[in-house]
Amino acid sequence: MATAETVKDRVAVARSLTSSVRDFVSGLSEDQLASASACSEWQVIDVVSHLVGGAERQLVSVRRGRAGQSGPPEGFVPLGNNEISATNAQRDIERRHQLKGGILDAFDSSYAELYEELDQFGPDDWSTPCWHVRRGAMPAAEYVDLRIQELAIHDWDIRSAFDPDASINPQSLPALLDMSPAWLGMCFRPSARLEPSVVFRFDLAADGMQEVPEDLRQSPVVTVDGDRFDFSRGGAAGAGLVAACNVTEYLLFTYGRRTAAEALASERLSAQGDTTLLDRFEAWFRGL
Repeated sequence: MATAETVKDRVAVARSLTSSVRDFVSGLSEDQLASASACSEWQVIDVVSHLVGGAERQLVSVRRGRAGQSGPPEGFVPLGNNEISATNAQRDIERRHQLKGGILDAFDSSYAELYEELDQFGPDDWSTPCWHVRRGAMPAAEYVDLRIQELAIHDWDIRSAFDPDASINPQSLPALLDMSPAWLGMCFRPSARLEPSVVFRFDLAADGMQEVPEDLRQSPVVTVDGDRFDFSRGGAAGAGLVAACNVTEYLLFTYGRRTAAEALASERLSAQGDTTLLDRFEAWFRGL
């Protein structure tokens, strides 16, 4: 697990991302807020509603965790990934209607309360298990990374509605690269067992990597056996598919924001080997 100092730094990153999203959204007109976002079922304002709800739900989870309650809440009904995504999408649309003109006030208050709670965590508290609907009990430190992920990726979802060349906030890159194995694990849709394995290597360009520690700059390697996968960094000389791109494009592809066809056509990503394997990657790792 990350050190207490690392977690403290990442809380600061989350705060900065929160301010960046808030400043950008506050400058949008009602028509712009009603624009389609990069999330297929959501307008821009629905993405903001989702970020409000995410902060509220995280606050509940970390408070329950600190009280020794790391299991599912009362009345919890387990659902599959697709059902969770569909339920979440409709829930956040309905919440946006409930908030009406008060969505920015709700954004401010939910994040202020969340960070006030996180400020009370001591160095030994970050290992506290807290409930998460997709992952079960996980350490509070990982919830901080999750908040960075939500803010950074949805910040892109919002900004890309108005700027086709929008990038992912560079402050978030270390956490997002660190989270790659966990994110792919949540997205993975197993298939029949394969023999031999399919190996993907992503060679990341140096641009945009200034903020990223050396150990996270190595090429991500994903080895899929059909019913399982492994994630590593570096190596994989015999990869069936080698994709070259910058770190933003790697993240947009693995988060399902850019399809392989779009990335190849725009030359944001180049590939050596059997390019049809990228379609198989998308089938195995469908976004949430």
